[in-house]
Amino acid sequence: MNSQWTLIAGMAVVTYIPRLLPMLLLSKKEISPSFSRWMTYIPVSIFAALVASDIFFWNGSFNVNPGINIKLVPSILVFLVAYKTKSLLWSITIGLGGITLLWFMM
Repeated sequence: MNSQWTLIAGMAVVTYIPRLLPMLLLSKKEISPSFSRWMTYIPVSIFAALVASDIFFWNGSFNVNPGINIKLVPSILVFLVAYKTKSLLWSITIGLGGITLLWFMM
């Protein structure tokens, strides 16, 4: 039991260090406006890469055939609903409903 708590504490420290170091090192320094503007694109690009890799890869390989990759059609529906309604609730509902229906139809 003691080794489990040690492992949890170690993981907490290792997770916290990458968040703490930039705050300590950059808190007193002036950041250029161009670097600050560039940093605003990082979360969007990471999210886009995660979403794209999840949508276009099916069973470990790249697949854009909607007959095989059942995630393509619901993702298009989610994109359209999100664009039209700007509602996270409707986007999630349509995405989960679409993937569930297609999953049970296959």
